[in-house]
Amino acid sequence: MSKIVSVGSCSTDLFFYTSKLPSPGQTIHGTQFSIDFGGKGANQCIAAQKLGANTVFVGCVGSDVFGKDILNNFKQCGVNTQYIITKKSIETGVAQINVTDNGENYIIIVVGANGTLGKEDVDKAFNLLVNESSAVLFQFETPIETTEYLLKKLSVANSKCLKIVNGAPAISSSHENILLLADIFCVNESEAEVYTNNVIKINSIETANQVLSLILKQGCKLVIITLGPLGAIFASKDEPESQWVKVPKIENPVDTTGAGDAFLGALAYFIVHKPNLTLYEQIRRSCVVATKTVQSKGTQKSFPLRNDLPEEIFN
Repeated sequence: MSKIVSVGSCSTDLFFYTSKLPSPGQTIHGTQFSIDFGGKGANQCIAAQKLGANTVFVGCVGSDVFGKDILNNFKQCGVNTQYIITKKSIETGVAQINVTDNGENYIIIVVGANGTLGKEDVDKAFNLLVNESSAVLFQFETPIETTEYLLKKLSVANSKCLKIVNGAPAISSSHENILLLADIFCVNESEAEVYTNNVIKINSIETANQVLSLILKQGCKLVIITLGPLGAIFASKDEPESQWVKVPKIENPVDTTGAGDAFLGALAYFIVHKPNLTLYEQIRRSCVVATKTVQSKGTQKSFPLRNDLPEEIFN
């Protein structure tokens, strides 16, 4: 029962590093180009795998070279690829990621095969989820209907698998069932604003706590809002008083791409493999992992291996 499963997206990330973003119609020179593997589902899966988890990915790729490369990357990292489906006549998902000198990123995504993940695809992994997995990660880069379908099916089956839903990218349409079905609902500050109809702008811990309370009132069991350099806050239905998890300050972040995914993959790892820790401590250690990633360029290549991290966070 110790497997961590990620049901979601995988893509090829095309990185363009530049001092500033171009204005409409303007051409500027970048400073560097690189290719990495990405997609929120794949990122979270790889982040957990690099820490030592036993992971499985459920998703779709195209029959192009990008799809083959993604499959090879999963295998080289040690991820179980049995439930990755290759779809013909459609391209693999791709993301164009522009990173400025101050480490901020701006992203354009073409979902490709990720958008074809259907009920029949996730059904193939259902027995694995019920019988062998301890946690399953969801995101919103694959069809929301498929995510809701699988969450309902797991709930009906009374599965003991912990359901962690990352509400990203944020969706403005109403999907209350997903909030009710998730065991943990995790978003960043801008996404949290969307789920509360942008009635409060998060610009401090106080306003973040107000937004957290509003999301919790929608029926969530437990809500985590990640706040970048400010760390994270969380609260639950049983303990609605929010707690603030602080992180060490990083003076000069290199690239923030994928930091949220690293946090979620690490969170799944610590919940499954360090169950005796308090949730506060599991989140704090996940923040340490995420903080490590912003000090290197790229997405998955910036995710730390266990040996790259202080041994104390595994004790």
